[in-house]
Amino acid sequence: MKADQKFCLDLDWNLLKIFHSIVEANGVSSAANALWRKQSTISLALQRLERNVGKRLCRRGPAGFALTEEGRILFECINDVYAKVNRIPASLENASQDLRGRLHLRTISNFVSTKFDKLLIAYTARCPLVELHIEVAPWEAISLAVLRSEVDVGIAPVHVQYPELRYELLTRETHLAYCGKRHPLFGSTVDAVSELAQEPLILTGADEPDSLTYYRLRHGLGKRVAATTPNLEEAKRLAILGFGICLLPNRMAAADVKKGLLWPLTSKAHGSACDVYAITNRHAQRRLVVDLFLEQVAGKQAAACQNASHPATPHHGASASPIPPDKAKRDGRHPFAQ
Repeated sequence: MKADQKFCLDLDWNLLKIFHSIVEANGVSSAANALWRKQSTISLALQRLERNVGKRLCRRGPAGFALTEEGRILFECINDVYAKVNRIPASLENASQDLRGRLHLRTISNFVSTKFDKLLIAYTARCPLVELHIEVAPWEAISLAVLRSEVDVGIAPVHVQYPELRYELLTRETHLAYCGKRHPLFGSTVDAVSELAQEPLILTGADEPDSLTYYRLRHGLGKRVAATTPNLEEAKRLAILGFGICLLPNRMAAADVKKGLLWPLTSKAHGSACDVYAITNRHAQRRLVVDLFLEQVAGKQAAACQNASHPATPHHGASASPIPPDKAKRDGRHPFAQ
């Protein structure tokens, strides 16, 4: 081993930081005050550093504190190190701007999430030269694809969490029972989901998460099957046409509810909650394009937690609920009204 390599391996780099503080504070006692340490601790650190470099670095006495020529040279070297360390955040930020490559995502169909949309926008702004490759697949196949390293990130609900995979919560979807305006129940609400057990149901097959399957079976939905399709968009179209009721994510159905094409038959409190995760492989080869994406996910989670701890206060005099349709049950209020 070369002498300079041995010096780097043997040197305690904390001693350089303490020496830098001594010079900046112009003395051991002042440095001890600045670092909130005992003066004896700082003195011992200085002595250890002088032994490591084999040179006397400063003079202390009645005339005050002064660097030796060797101390001056060492301080200049440390200053160079500090300058390079200070440039690390900017260098890393610039690296993401110049980063090239492909981020391969596989997601569930018709995943509607403002949070996820903002995440993609922020990631693209940070890594403008990275190509996003997005595929759609049934939720159960997505975890297996990540496990086999076929994709970088999966976006899906999960039934079983594999220890080999990392799961970052993205959002929570709520599925509700919807019908089209040709359906006899359009504009009505039910007090219990089980009241819909005899209604023809449009099944979504492989696109139905386990949590939704349990919810459906618990309430007896699906005793009569009107149609089956693995595509959520096609299931929604059949519901709009009046083939039967369908369990759909509320954010996906929101635009058609607003247009008057779909109607939620239960309140949101009676829906089925389904957590959607960003899934990555713990043992996959580290790639900066993936690490930066996960940083964006973590940042969105932190922002969501902060917003949750400071809920917005409603404006005084704001309407409590939308204007109800003529056929709404009881007092005619929209089923989402509190």
